[in-house]
Amino acid sequence: MNEQKDEKWLDKLIAESIDTSEPRFDAEKWKQKHPTEFQTLVNRRLQRPSTGPLGLLRLVISYRITQVAAAAAIMITIGLLIAYLGPGEQGSASSGVKSPAEMVTSASLRMAYNRGGMEALEEQCDRAARILGQGSLSMSDLFEDLNG
Repeated sequence: MNEQKDEKWLDKLIAESIDTSEPRFDAEKWKQKHPTEFQTLVNRRLQRPSTGPLGLLRLVISYRITQVAAAAAIMITIGLLIAYLGPGEQGSASSGVKSPAEMVTSASLRMAYNRGGMEALEEQCDRAARILGQGSLSMSDLFEDLNG
């Protein structure tokens, strides 16, 4: 019982020493005391905010890091466009005409199967046979073509 009295006494002493009332702001008094700050706030309110594309452009121009980031983004975009729109692989693959040896490699046959199943695989083998039948390729020519 004695401990509770001591705690209440301490709580009462702390409450008396601390002002727990809510502070109130007097705007008129503040305006009179700080006229330059008040005028700065009024002028800011009258200025147009710099939003939109021009505001973003000002931000990019004003900071060095944003200039570097914008330049990097532009360079990456140009590189991707060149890679996407640029010429593909050079050689016989881009012209669409492959040698019979290239048409019957396991990678080529696998791609044909993935593209269209057994029908595409059989069609590729038939094209290789037609190309082989048109020319006067012998088996030694075919092996030579396979070896490079």
